[in-house]
Amino acid sequence: MKESIKSVLQKLEKRSKLEKLENIEINQEDRMLAITKETGIFYNILLKAIKAERILEIGTSVGYSTLWFADAMQKNQGKIVTIEQNPSKISRARANFEEASVANQIKVIEGKAIQILEQISESIKSGKKKQFDFAFLDADKEQNFEYFDLILPIVRVGGIIATDNILYPEKFRPLMKKYVEYIKTKPNVQTITLDLGNGEQITIKT
Repeated sequence: MKESIKSVLQKLEKRSKLEKLENIEINQEDRMLAITKETGIFYNILLKAIKAERILEIGTSVGYSTLWFADAMQKNQGKIVTIEQNPSKISRARANFEEASVANQIKVIEGKAIQILEQISESIKSGKKKQFDFAFLDADKEQNFEYFDLILPIVRVGGIIATDNILYPEKFRPLMKKYVEYIKTKPNVQTITLDLGNGEQITIKT
């Protein structure tokens, strides 16, 4: 792993631990709410295996998961498009990307994901942009259904759509169960729930 990325990841892991232990005062909207380290390692390996060059992320937060993705694409200098609505988190994420020396790989788009996804979809349909190899959903859980429908056409065949928080926090479980069942109604996907971190849904477009 690139040392500059490793250093920032370790710093963020310490911060996340303090937040979970409630050892620091922080507003709910500014909490990292990041994937676990084990989840980051898993996706890092997965992205290397599929030789991902174009990644789409819904919910940047402060960039912890994004850094794991960026590290996986160091050899091919792949690009990441990540969407976030919180200006404070965007500022922190950009600072982390600069510190990790990967800012040139990452395009951060501020705004509402649904609207941005519709714009990205139009660019891909018109042939201006290539389809994505991998998409990661980690934003408003209630909108996962809409996100999935917008993302499925813009991911290549053989590409993967991953969703965080399938099992935890427990308050989301009923909603996420419906989401998983919704994915299973799609004719051109294969999907599985992994009991890893907060619970990950891995869906491949066939």
